[in-house]
Amino acid sequence: MALEPTFTAEVFQKAASLPEVPPRLARAADAVRDGKFTWEDVAAGSCEHPLALALFAPKAKETLWPTLIAVQTELASGGEPEPAPPPRPRRAAVSDDDFSEITYLEDLAEPPGHPSWPGRP
Repeated sequence: MALEPTFTAEVFQKAASLPEVPPRLARAADAVRDGKFTWEDVAAGSCEHPLALALFAPKAKETLWPTLIAVQTELASGGEPEPAPPPRPRRAAVSDDDFSEITYLEDLAEPPGHPSWPGRP
């Protein structure tokens, strides 16, 4: 039987602040913010709240624990997480009064001649 990893309160807190936090951990983080329990209680295993217990359920070991292990490894290596890439600049909305990208000369030009069209007098 393999030893289960033990996670610190810092691991839970850091994992809960990730942009793509697993739903099970997000619900537990909401309960922590509401003051129902603390991450220290969860890490110590002394919390009997259902949301805290759900972090150690068999399904959580498959879905949540890989994220927790990655955060724990990152904290153990002392490395800072990679900063998120800067957002791509958005193209400014074109105002209805802005005609800078429209060329009127093409609209005023003579239509190209076509052999089947009658000639102009």
